[in-house]
Amino acid sequence: MAGKKSEFNKRKILETARAALKHGNLCDHCLGRQFARVSTGMTNDERGRIVRSFLSVPEKSGKCPVCGNIFAKLPEYADNATSLLKKLEYSTFLVGTKLSSGLISEEESLWEDIGIEYCESIKSELNRELGKLIYDRVKKDHDLGNPDVVVILNLDKERIELEIRPLFVRGEYMKLVRGIPQTKWDKYEETVEGIIAAPFMKATGGDSHSLHASGREDIDARCLDGRPFVLEIGNPKKRGIDLESMAASINKTKKVRVLNLSFTARREVAKVKGMRPDKSYRALVEFSRPVTNIEKLGKLKGAVVEQRTPNRVAHRRADKVRKRKVLDLSWKRINNKNFELLIKGEAGLYIKELVSGDDGRSVPSVASLLGIEAKVTELDVTKIWK
Repeated sequence: MAGKKSEFNKRKILETARAALKHGNLCDHCLGRQFARVSTGMTNDERGRIVRSFLSVPEKSGKCPVCGNIFAKLPEYADNATSLLKKLEYSTFLVGTKLSSGLISEEESLWEDIGIEYCESIKSELNRELGKLIYDRVKKDHDLGNPDVVVILNLDKERIELEIRPLFVRGEYMKLVRGIPQTKWDKYEETVEGIIAAPFMKATGGDSHSLHASGREDIDARCLDGRPFVLEIGNPKKRGIDLESMAASINKTKKVRVLNLSFTARREVAKVKGMRPDKSYRALVEFSRPVTNIEKLGKLKGAVVEQRTPNRVAHRRADKVRKRKVLDLSWKRINNKNFELLIKGEAGLYIKELVSGDDGRSVPSVASLLGIEAKVTELDVTKIWK
């Protein structure tokens, strides 16, 4: 065999081939695959024919005891894959194989007798050979790292399956109305995620969506600055969508506005969710009685606040104490019982609890400093310091 390794000479090849053929009438693919690392520049079935000629043993008809003649069926599987791929919009593909337990067992049994030093796995050969057949039909590029679609040869179910890479779109959103949560919640029909995802689902033909955002605002709060997010669309049938038209459709709702949309990759999800930007807020605060000592709130500027998980979210978050800094605070009098507070805080500072004290779970607080019960009646995120 041309290019053979010196330590693997013809005698060794013949010994290994005879041992392999004791398992039965191996097809040329399965015989040649045992010497895949001995030579280059040829296919495994070509190697198998050469080795068989060394032994003067013709290939007999019948079923190969290792692969069950699966390689003869690859053109049919390639046709099936091509039919499924015609329904998609994609640029790159990759082929993968799910082996049946019986095939795995037969291959391992063969390897126990002849070793694996110079072998290639049947999965590797199937992926390559089916990939070549599909390429001849669709003329799309292979992509080992990040293909738009993976064609899976499922030998347990004897069928072709498609695994479509999700579509990821990065952007920023503003929530312009109160009363809708960021993501799915049984009590609410409308969500920020649903509003953003709607035109994407229609345009791509996807079957699922997820919104991965940098934090979240309360349901009754607006977000008046762009909050970074990544929208994930599962199983998109189309990928070449117009992001400007998607933004226009979302912004037309007057409930959510999106900015700076761009296509991205899965790795951006972790980046966005890991962001910890400081934020500025506008809070309308109502006190239980007239305030005459509002200047005491100056003590909160630069203060580190210890906040135990708020009562209102304790059912879904770990009960622990977090320390967050109030970076800035100013106020404007509306009347003697109502004030507007402008607060800048570190990421994770609970503003409602900073005001109310949350029954002593947030210390210090606006209420504790003034000695007056206080509650936030309106809250807006006005700046996300990205």
